[in-house]
Amino acid sequence: MSPLGTGKGHGLMETTTVTGRAERARQRYSDLITALLADGDEAAARACAELAVAQGVWRHPDQRPTHYVPSLPPIPVYDPARYWFTDYLRESYPRIRAELDSVTDPAVRGFLPVEESLLGEGRWDQVTFYDTGQRFDDACARFPVTAGVIEGIPEASSGGPGVVTLSWLHPGTHILPHCGGSNARQRVHLGLVVPEGPRMRVGDQVLRWKEGDCLVFDDSFEHEVWHEGSEPRVVLLMDVSHADLDDSVRDWILSARSAFNERIRAYMEERGIARAEMVDGVLQLVADGGATSLFTRHLREVDASAVELRDGKVSYE
Repeated sequence: MSPLGTGKGHGLMETTTVTGRAERARQRYSDLITALLADGDEAAARACAELAVAQGVWRHPDQRPTHYVPSLPPIPVYDPARYWFTDYLRESYPRIRAELDSVTDPAVRGFLPVEESLLGEGRWDQVTFYDTGQRFDDACARFPVTAGVIEGIPEASSGGPGVVTLSWLHPGTHILPHCGGSNARQRVHLGLVVPEGPRMRVGDQVLRWKEGDCLVFDDSFEHEVWHEGSEPRVVLLMDVSHADLDDSVRDWILSARSAFNERIRAYMEERGIARAEMVDGVLQLVADGGATSLFTRHLREVDASAVELRDGKVSYE
């Protein structure tokens, strides 16, 4: 069976095949495999991934993005020397590290908990400088030296396909196995603070960070992180377009990327949220008209004043 959406070369026509039936199949398989991994059923997750490959959904069971360019090589880890900016990052390391060394409490300096459901245990914080080309001025003002270095790499900043963050991983943390959403980009890590203890698996390779050195990998491959040390691990993380993409495909993907505000709009619409507001440090959500009508009617039907989701079960008051 030929892979869903397979094309020849790295041209524009094959990139458009990520829409429709193929992308829906990838998303459904991905959701199922992620749920199995979260439950600790690695054997079932692997069997599901191998079935997806047999059905032409992906080419490799460890590489499971939703946005998929099939002709890109399924390589989990790349040589940093291939990218001009890795030397630039190494040269900039002392300045970034000096700025980072002033941080004694990450929460005070703008680090926020990562909201993804990837945290098996522990604590993982980040400061985001860019997201799909959108600059976050507060983060850049808090870390002006680091921001200046990032701005010198337009492939990651204004022209980036993903995020640029400072990633602060606390001791005892385990980030669950997961795959990034696209194989059309590559992820770069610059080790800033690297104690003994942390490691990362990408596909079947185990990687360890070094201070002042870079790792480059394809995060659409299944990867997970453990930190078994006693001090925080901090890296500068950035996404860049895949080096093997045709220029025409790269330009098309970047032009079609969803802006941060557009993704927030879609998230709120899908979940019936009209407004989100921080009040005295507590997030308050206001439902839109449809959600308000639905919950008002339901609470009256069950004669309750409140409904809450607790440990996956609905609870009424």
